[in-house]
Amino acid sequence: MKLSPQWIREFVDLPVDDRRLAEDLTSIGIAVEGVSGEGANTVFEMEIGTNRPDAMNHYGVAREAAALYKVPLKTIETSAAKAAQDSAGHNAALKRSSTQNQNSGTAKAVPSQRSTASDSSFAIEIDDSEGCARYTAQMIRGVKIKTSPERIASRLALVDQRPINNAADASNYTLWEMGHPTHAFDLDLLQGGKIIVRRARQGETLNTLDGIDRKLSPGDLIIADANRPVALAGVMGGFETMITEKTKNVLIESAWFDPVAVRKTAKRHGLHTDASHRFERGADYAATPLACALVAQRIVDSG
Repeated sequence: MKLSPQWIREFVDLPVDDRRLAEDLTSIGIAVEGVSGEGANTVFEMEIGTNRPDAMNHYGVAREAAALYKVPLKTIETSAAKAAQDSAGHNAALKRSSTQNQNSGTAKAVPSQRSTASDSSFAIEIDDSEGCARYTAQMIRGVKIKTSPERIASRLALVDQRPINNAADASNYTLWEMGHPTHAFDLDLLQGGKIIVRRARQGETLNTLDGIDRKLSPGDLIIADANRPVALAGVMGGFETMITEKTKNVLIESAWFDPVAVRKTAKRHGLHTDASHRFERGADYAATPLACALVAQRIVDSG
């Protein structure tokens, strides 16, 4: 995978240049196979072992570098409440919920000048707690889907990620920054006012984001709304609820999915995605609220 040393440096003040950093990281097992570009466009070609999903992102490598050089690691900070308050100038209101090892939960509004009583909740049900031990969701209302800011788009391009729009890019940027996959649904296309994490039922199908109709197996861990599957959990979202230029309201998903369940589902459907690559190797259970808030903050800020 490709990582940017300049992005890494956002989280740690390093006493060495990029070439020396590459050599030193390699010496401790975070292998840099090659270095290309120069200055702000320098890119490390990384070979990170499958047992180190924690290092498959810029913050993870920054943490290793901080320990190596005995320098402080900066904290990634954001909050749903701050994002909601700041959103008054961006025409968006945020809501978040986090459900852990429970059968159900509700997305409730955090304080915001733009929240209304009719927007107060969105149900989350976890029918398979072994497959999904934690599910955090956050709603953003009144968004404008458009091209991402240049800083976001250029950084994604630097690590070979194609910019799509400000919502999809916020999710992808957060993945490459801190390593936790998230997904954004068009909230208005989710039916029945709820999300259900469950196993697929015999005969169900899902048209995934790549436009392929997939016949689901009862072993597949899925995200569903009240009426149908809308995503392969930890693998790929569904075409019918994807973000488009018509999207006005967004539901952000940030969860912990069982590595075995994700691996089996991905293999059964012949899929290998950036999300499944991380979930199969063990995502950070504690990271779901931060990842969700970061995506929400970036969508709001892009407006």
